[in-house]
Amino acid sequence: MESESNKEEQQESKKISKDELKGLPSTLWKFIISLFSFSNDSSVNPIEVIDNIKKEIEFKGYNVWVLMCSIVIASIGLNVNSIAVVIGAMLISPLMGPIRGIGLSVGTNNFKLLIDSLINFGVATVVSILVSFIYFKIMPFKDATTEILARTEPLILDVLIAFFGGLAGIIAASRNDNSTVVPGVAIATALMPPLCVTGYGLATSNWDYTFGAFYLFLLNSLFICLSTIVVVRYLKFPLATYVNKKKERNIKIYIAVILIIILVPSGMKFMEVFNKSVFTNTAALFVKERVSTIPKIKILDTDYDYYTRTVSVVLVGSNTISASRIEELQGILNDEDYGLDETSFVVIQNDEIENNTFTMDDYRLLVKDWEQKIIDRDKEIIKLKEDYSKKTDFNYDLTSVNKKLKLINEFKPLESFTASKAYRIDMDGNRDTTILIVVNWNDSVVNENRTQKMKNWIEVNFETNNYEIIEKTK
Repeated sequence: MESESNKEEQQESKKISKDELKGLPSTLWKFIISLFSFSNDSSVNPIEVIDNIKKEIEFKGYNVWVLMCSIVIASIGLNVNSIAVVIGAMLISPLMGPIRGIGLSVGTNNFKLLIDSLINFGVATVVSILVSFIYFKIMPFKDATTEILARTEPLILDVLIAFFGGLAGIIAASRNDNSTVVPGVAIATALMPPLCVTGYGLATSNWDYTFGAFYLFLLNSLFICLSTIVVVRYLKFPLATYVNKKKERNIKIYIAVILIIILVPSGMKFMEVFNKSVFTNTAALFVKERVSTIPKIKILDTDYDYYTRTVSVVLVGSNTISASRIEELQGILNDEDYGLDETSFVVIQNDEIENNTFTMDDYRLLVKDWEQKIIDRDKEIIKLKEDYSKKTDFNYDLTSVNKKLKLINEFKPLESFTASKAYRIDMDGNRDTTILIVVNWNDSVVNENRTQKMKNWIEVNFETNNYEIIEKTK
């Protein structure tokens, strides 16, 4: 009896263990979900979070002065090439407020909050650029330091930092935990330095720096907004309600349009920056693997231009790369290993370079000169084509011919005058070109004097005696 009961207990335990094994994937999945989910966190108070973000949106008085001070500090840090000073400026900057406000308003369909956030964002941006412009205009030190150059164009990592930094910021804000996260986000997303570099570009009339830095600032702002929208929607923050349903529907449409305006450019800019980063990294890998390994040469400078699809290297050394080898490298650059289709490989190597008198800046100027010459040549070709299309064979202007013929009394009966290029071959096989003249008279009289005068006129005006004339009368 005992043995039978033991067997039953063993069978029952086996069933339990089998059931546990079957339910293990589901249990594991629930554990993973609970590990990463924060939407059901009791510490999240949407109303309190919304109120806190609203307080940080407005820019006037205290906030404006703090912003101006942080801009001056950041500008000094960029000017003296001090990353520590720039970080300090970013820590005290209140720029994040309006950007979060835009994301929150779009995420909650709050049109009034959106307008307020956009206005304050515009005020903060204009004040920042104006203050940095005045600083760099007044200061005598206008050298482009490495800290300035680092903010003149966006990289793929900048976009990712902006998105995940904004994501960390809004997640922390949803729990009202801003102790360490917000300062870290302010440093990581680096909104302040690009605005200072924008002012620097305006002060020095360097439009590449101006637009590049402002583009970086806008891109960072867009992705911080996007991360805020994602979290607000995920946490199901209460949407703004309106008494007038028609107005509510219209506002939802406005918000949807603005959301598209935020998302589409963000996606496009992200892809552009991504493709540019891929191009630059692939080009650098190509130069490292294929060019730098060539014996007895040294790479003086490189330039990877994504927009013109050009990989350029300036070489020095006792060795040079032959034209056939350059053509081979061009093929390797375009093949499957590197995949940079329609990309030109340019090599600069000569005595000037060996003497270190020819730099990449010289090369860029040379390329610009070539490009301008090509543009001028294309314009000249177009003009020549237009001029040629207006003229007949041998470039004779028959309109002018017509006017001259009308001035001669003996040619009054002239009905039409035809001149064209003709190919002539005699019975011996000799070939020549000539001008074929066909004259139609509006009478039936053959006048030898008139014919001779016409021949004389043709020889003078066409400056040739190589022609054939055919006269026709009625």
